[in-house]
Amino acid sequence: ENMLLKEHFEALLRDNQILKRAVTIQHERQKEYDERGQELQHLKQLVSQYQEQVRTLE
Repeated sequence: ENMLLKEHFEALLRDNQILKRAVTIQHERQKEYDERGQELQHLKQLVSQYQEQVRTLE
């Protein structure tokens, strides 16, 4: 029974490592997604400003 528990424990440790890596990857992806969202908002503001400048020049 000890051996069975040890094998089960080792399997749980492996699963835990896999989950930790998955969480790290998801965190990085979320960070990139958030940064792109901020960049998109900034670019939209720039477009709006440039459109206003074009209107004033017409």
